[in-house]
Amino acid sequence: MGVVVTVLITTVSVLILVDQFTRGYARSEAETRLKQIAWQMQEALERSMAERQIDLRILVARPSVRAGKDVPHMRDVFNDLQANVPNYAWIGMAAPDGTVLAATNGVLEGQSVAERPWFKEGRSHFYSGDYHPAILLEPKLPQQPEPWRFVDLSAPVQDVQGRFIGVVGIHLSWTWAREIATKLINPAGDRYGVEVMVVRADGTVILGPKELEERKIATASFTASQKSQDGGAVLESWPDGRSYITGFSRTGQGSRMMPNWSVIVRQPEHIALEAFHSLERRVIMVGALIGAVLVILAYALTRRLVGPVNALSAALELRGAGAQDVPIPLVNSYREVQLLSASLVNMVEREETYLREMRSLNESLEQRVAERTSRLHETAMALQQSLDVQHANQIKLEETADELRAILENAQDAFIAADEQGVIVEWNRQAELLLGWMRTEAVGRKMAELIIPQDMREAHYRGMKEFLETGASVVINNRIELQALHHDGHELPVEITVGHVKRHSGHLFIAFLHDITERLAFRDQMRELALTDMLTGLPNRRAFSDRLPEAMMRARRAHEPMALFFMDIDGFKGVNDRYGHEAGDELLVQFTRRLQDSVRDVDTVSRLAGDEFVVILEKLQTQQDAVNVAEKILNAIREPFELTHSRINVSSSIGVAVYLPDEDGETGPEELLAMADKAMYAAKRLGKDRVHVAKITDV
Repeated sequence: MGVVVTVLITTVSVLILVDQFTRGYARSEAETRLKQIAWQMQEALERSMAERQIDLRILVARPSVRAGKDVPHMRDVFNDLQANVPNYAWIGMAAPDGTVLAATNGVLEGQSVAERPWFKEGRSHFYSGDYHPAILLEPKLPQQPEPWRFVDLSAPVQDVQGRFIGVVGIHLSWTWAREIATKLINPAGDRYGVEVMVVRADGTVILGPKELEERKIATASFTASQKSQDGGAVLESWPDGRSYITGFSRTGQGSRMMPNWSVIVRQPEHIALEAFHSLERRVIMVGALIGAVLVILAYALTRRLVGPVNALSAALELRGAGAQDVPIPLVNSYREVQLLSASLVNMVEREETYLREMRSLNESLEQRVAERTSRLHETAMALQQSLDVQHANQIKLEETADELRAILENAQDAFIAADEQGVIVEWNRQAELLLGWMRTEAVGRKMAELIIPQDMREAHYRGMKEFLETGASVVINNRIELQALHHDGHELPVEITVGHVKRHSGHLFIAFLHDITERLAFRDQMRELALTDMLTGLPNRRAFSDRLPEAMMRARRAHEPMALFFMDIDGFKGVNDRYGHEAGDELLVQFTRRLQDSVRDVDTVSRLAGDEFVVILEKLQTQQDAVNVAEKILNAIREPFELTHSRINVSSSIGVAVYLPDEDGETGPEELLAMADKAMYAAKRLGKDRVHVAKITDV
C-alpha cells in the first residue's frame, strides 16, 4: 500500500506542475501573438498614410497644378492619380476663396468648400483629418453597401513665384483601412477568431465588428492603449460577457500627419488557449494511464517478492507456537528465498544454534526488497519525465510549424517555394493576389510556366542548371528587379529575393516577391523633376545635354539640316536691379511663353541658366529657314511685357549655329553649342536685338 500511495502522489504532483506551467506559457504566447498583430496593423496604417502624404507632396509640386489655370489638364492629373490609387474617393483643388476649381470627374466643381476643415487647415500647412462621414460628397458618389467615410489630407499650393493660389484636398475612402485589416488578418482571422479594431481617441470604434462600429467603448485595453507608448496585451471581459485576450497599440505618436488611433486586436480566451486545453486533456489522460499501470505493476511485484517470505514466516510462527508437525515449505521462486527455505529444513534440529543467523538473513532480505522498490520508483519517475519532455517537444514543433505557416500566409510579400525541378510546392495568399493564380492552381505546376515571361525562360533554365552543377548564381541570395507574368498575361515589375535550402532529397528554392509598380512610377516622376526647370517648366541644362546629341543623330540619319539657337535677354540685369528679382522671374516666364509660341511643337526650347535659352530646330530645308524662325522670335520679344507692377520693353540677341550633317559630320554637340554661343556674343557686339549666323570657322 505504501508503494501504491507513493506512485499515485508522484503522478498527481507531476500533472499539477505541468498544468500550471503550460497554462502560463500558453497565455503568454497568445498575448505576444496578439500584441505583434496590433503592431503590424499600426505599422501598416502609418506606412500607408506616409505613402499618401508622399502622393500629396508630389501632386502639389506638379507644374500643371502649380500653374492653377489649365482646369482640364489638372482634372486629368487628378483622375490619373485616382485610377492608380482607387481608395482616393475624391481629389480636388479649391481657389483661395474656397471655390472648387478642378476635381476628379468634375464632382463639386464650382461649389464652395470654404467651411470644410480640410480647406481651412490646408491653407497654411499640410493637414490630415480624422475619420468622419461624407457630407457634400455622399449624394454625388456611387452607391455602396456601407455609408461613405473619409480621412482627409490637404496642402497649400503655391505658384512658381511662391504665391498662395489654392488648396489641394484628397478624401481617402475608409475602405483603405478595411483592406489593410483584411490583408493582415484573413484568412487567419476566420480560423482563429481574431478581430481587429481601430478606435478613435474619443472611444468610437471606426473599424471592427459590425455590431461595434460607430459605437463607443471603454475597455481596459482601450484605456491602456491611450497611456502606453509601446503597446501591450491584457485579459479582459467585454460588454458581450465574453472573456478575450486583447493586444493593443497606438498610431500617430510623434507624427503630425497621422491621427491618434488605438489599434485593438482581440481573440476569445477559449480559442486562444485551445491548444493548452487540448494539451491539458492529453496530459491528464496519459498521466492517469501511466499511474494506473505503475500502481498495478508495483502491487504485483511487491506481492511476488513478499509472498514467499510470508509463507516461511507463517510456518515458523506455527512451529514457534508448538506445532512441530508443520513442514517448512521449500520455495523455488528466486534464489534468496530458495536458500533460506533449504537452510530452514536443514536447521530445524539446530533451531537454537542458528536462530541469530536466521534473523540476520531475514533483515537482509527486507533491506533488499526496500532497495528494489526504491529503484523501481526511480525508474518510473525517469520514464515519466522522458515522456513529458518528448510530448512537450512535439507540441512545440507543431506550434512552430503552425506559426510559420500563419506568418507566411499573412506576409505582405508573395511567397513561393519550389523544388529543384522548378515544381511549385508552396504558394501563399499574397502570391494569389499579386500573380492571379489560386494556390490550388499553382501548386504542382512549373514555376517558369506560371510567372516567368517567355523571353526570360531560357535564361532561367540556364541559370538553374548552372547553380545545380556548380553552385554559382547571380540570382540566389540577391535582391533583383525583373518582370513577372500575371495570370491574365500582362507583365508587372517585381522585386524578388531567392534563397535555397539544401535537403537530403535535393534543393528547396524559396522566393519573396514584392510589387514595385508604385516605386518605379515615383522614380520616373523624380527623374522628370530632375530634368525640368522649376521656374519656367522648360527642360533644363541636363535635359538639353541629352536631347542635342539625339537631334544631331536624327539629322544625320535623315540627311536634313538642323539649327541651334543660343540667346539671352538684352538688359536683363537692369530689370532685376530696377524692379527686383520677382519681376525678373515674371519676365523669364513670359519670355518662355513667347519663345514657345514662336516655334513648332517638335522643336526643343530649354533654359540653361539665368536668362540664357537655347532652341533646337529640326527638319529644316535650308539655312534661311532657321534665320526666318529667329526673326520671328525677335519680333515677338519686341512687344512690351506687362508685368504685375510695371510695363517694360526688352530685346534679345540670338546666335544661330546650322548643322549640315553631310558637310559637318565631324562636328560634335559641344562644338555646335560653342558656335551658337560665340554667334550670340557677335550679335551683341553688332548692337543687340539681332540675329547672327555662326560659321564653322568660328569654333
